[in-house]
Amino acid sequence: MKYTPKLPDESVNNPKENILLSAVKLMFSLAVIVTVVYVSLLFAVDYTVDHLSVEHEKKLMQYAKVDFDMNNSKEIPYLQEVTDKLAKCAKLPYSVRTYLLDEDEVNAFALPGGKIMVTKGMIERIKNENELASVIGHELGHFKHKDHLKGLGKSLILGVLSMLIADNYGSAFSATLKVSDAKYSQSQELAADLFGLDVMSCAYGNVKDATTLFARMDKGDSWKYFLASHPDFHQRVEKMRAYIQKKGYNTKASVIPLKKIY
Repeated sequence: MKYTPKLPDESVNNPKENILLSAVKLMFSLAVIVTVVYVSLLFAVDYTVDHLSVEHEKKLMQYAKVDFDMNNSKEIPYLQEVTDKLAKCAKLPYSVRTYLLDEDEVNAFALPGGKIMVTKGMIERIKNENELASVIGHELGHFKHKDHLKGLGKSLILGVLSMLIADNYGSAFSATLKVSDAKYSQSQELAADLFGLDVMSCAYGNVKDATTLFARMDKGDSWKYFLASHPDFHQRVEKMRAYIQKKGYNTKASVIPLKKIY
């Protein structure tokens, strides 16, 4: 039988679909997979932490150390007095200590181990005890919802996925994780805002000026918060006001003057 050579099929190296379009589809599919895996792991962490016993939570709190210089902070009796008053309503399984942090940045945050930091910059923005109670109540909300423990699990997951993705697929997927992480954090912040209202109403019998600090900080630049861990102040104020109305909380009480802190 005589062999008759044939030319190869010209379509082998010339796919019908544009190579760039194929690459975009592949990248999009991988991004979706990564996001689904990440969100699923977050739900798994949340479920596990939410069902921890008090004993296990206390043990984890002992091991949850943070690299933070406590020498730059000090305990203020008045801050602790307000914290203790709110903490009775928060009903946490451990005590919480509040410290004044010698920094100009306007901030307050909860640390693993039951510590709340309020910066001097924040204190300078606060006009009365009502606003101070709103800030501390918010941080107590993070402890109540176990955000400190969920944050540790989230950081571990994010670190591992980011390492794998950065090594193999570049920054596009890291950006995808960043968006997912921001939305997850924003939901925690909003939940802490509402819990702060609950404990404030319980401890003081009202939520007078609970939203005024955030309202003053609202600059109308919501777009800056798309990838931020905190939602924009306008959104926070609107949700808090709606929650106050829904719960029927008292907003007509007298303002409590702020005592000297430093």
